[in-house]
Amino acid sequence: MDKFSRTLTLRNSIFLGLSSMIGAGLFVNIAPTAKAASYSSIIGLIMASSVAYANASSSAQLARLYPQTGGTYLYAKNVLGRIPSLIAGYSFIVGKSISCIAIALTLGNYLMPENPKISAILLVVVVTLINFFGLKKTSSVAKWFVYSVVLILGFYIFSIVTTDSFNLQIPITQGLTLEGFVLSSSIWFFAFTGYSRLATFGEEVKNPEKIIPQAILSGLGITVLVYLSVSWVTLGVVQPTIIQNSLTPLKVAFDVSRFSEFSFLITICSTIATSSVLLALLPGISRVLVAMGRDKNMPEIFKTIHPVRNSAYVADFSVLILVVTGILYLNVIDAIKLSAFFILIYYSLTNLSTIKLARDKRLFPIFYALYGFISCLVLCVSLGLYF
Repeated sequence: MDKFSRTLTLRNSIFLGLSSMIGAGLFVNIAPTAKAASYSSIIGLIMASSVAYANASSSAQLARLYPQTGGTYLYAKNVLGRIPSLIAGYSFIVGKSISCIAIALTLGNYLMPENPKISAILLVVVVTLINFFGLKKTSSVAKWFVYSVVLILGFYIFSIVTTDSFNLQIPITQGLTLEGFVLSSSIWFFAFTGYSRLATFGEEVKNPEKIIPQAILSGLGITVLVYLSVSWVTLGVVQPTIIQNSLTPLKVAFDVSRFSEFSFLITICSTIATSSVLLALLPGISRVLVAMGRDKNMPEIFKTIHPVRNSAYVADFSVLILVVTGILYLNVIDAIKLSAFFILIYYSLTNLSTIKLARDKRLFPIFYALYGFISCLVLCVSLGLYF
C-alpha cells in the first residue's frame, strides 16, 4: 500500500494543528528571547506571529491546490522545479527533526532536570508507538492533550494576574535593538511552525480544499492568543534577567505567583504539551519522507504505508532513530536556533511557490506571500549572522 486514506475531519484537523503549536516553544522560548531582547521579546513574538500568518496563508492556498502528502516539497516540485523541491524537502526533514529534539529536551528539563535526555528519549519512543496506529488515532489523543494544556495554562495565567507583584503594564520597548529584534523574532518563529502540519497531511484530510485552509488559520489564531497571553503575564511577574538563563522559565514564574504550591502543574503541562506537539510533528516528517520516497529522492522503502493502520511506519521509525541520536548530542537552545534556520528556508520556498501561482489560483492577495518570503529570508540571514 502506498496511498493514505482520507480520515481527518475539520475538527480532527484543527486539533492536530493546535497540538502542533501550543507548547512547541512556549515552555522554553521566553528565556532565550528575554536574554536577546529583554521585555521587547514581546515585539519579536508579534513579528513572528505576523510572519507565521503570512506563511500559513501560503500553505493554505497551496494545500488547497495540491492536497497530497509532502507539504512544500510537493508544492515546490509542481511550481518551482526539482532543485527547489529538494531544498524544501531536506530543509524540512533536518529542521523539523531538530525541532523534535528541542521539544523533547524541553520536557526533559522540566521533568528530569538532573538527566533530561532519558525522559526526552522515552517521550519520543512513546509518541512514535502511538503514531503507528495512524493519524485518526493520533488526532483523538491530541484533542485531550490540547484541552488539558489550555486548562492548566488558564490556571497559570489566573495565578499570576492575581499575584500582588504582577504588573500588567510591562515596558515592551525596553531592550529593543535590531539584533535583539531579529533574534527574538527568529526564535519565536520556531514556536509557530506547526501551523502548516495539515499541509503535510493533505492526502489524509477529507474535503481538503475546504478543510485545510480553515484548520490552518483557525489553529494559528488560537495559538497566537495563547502565546501572547502567557508570555505577557510571565514577564509581568518576573524580570527578563531572572528567567533569561532558565531552562524552565514558566516554572520560575509559577513559583512566585499567588498559587505557587501548584507550580508542579506546569511540569505536568509541559509533559502533555510537548507530547502533543510531537504527536503531530513526528508523522509530519515521515510524510515528507513518504513523498520523497515516491519520487525516488529518498530510498523507496520510506513510501511504505501500513495497510491496516494507515501509518508510514517505516518512515516513522527511521525518524525515531534520527531524533534519538540528536537528543544525545544537542542542547535545547542551540537546537531551537538551528531548527528555526532550516524552517525559515523551507517557508521562504512556500511563499515563493505561492508568488509563482497564477492570480486565479490564489485565495489571498499576493502581498501576504511577498511579506512572508522577504521576512523569512531576512530572519534566516539574521539568524545565521547572530547564531
